[in-house]
Amino acid sequence: MEDYKAALMNMNKDLEFEPSDRKKMLSMPFLLAKRRELPEPRPGQKEWELFESLYGKRWDHYAGLKFDPEEKITEFNWEKHYPEALTRGMDTKSTAFKSLIKATNFFTYTEYEQHLRNQKEF
Repeated sequence: MEDYKAALMNMNKDLEFEPSDRKKMLSMPFLLAKRRELPEPRPGQKEWELFESLYGKRWDHYAGLKFDPEEKITEFNWEKHYPEALTRGMDTKSTAFKSLIKATNFFTYTEYEQHLRNQKEF
């Protein structure tokens, strides 16, 4: 903070700030520290309850999670996600089927990924 103040005082010699402008410039670091881009809601705030009512899960539902346990669909495990009756008439070795699986993987989200998207959107 002292470096910022010294730099501002040196600028004042060159630019001739009005006293009110200098005071505003000196207070700027404090004002910027109060404002944060996309702040997280805290327990007890109305935003905390609003997030839970909108999305059905608390903001910190996945707070301790380091690895997503839910498995996404890939070309190697698609049998777990699609019933056999649905794929019986399809050529599962074709490139079109593999492209369909990749597109499905790209456009679907696990619960954890969806929760992160909800947090970002909120």
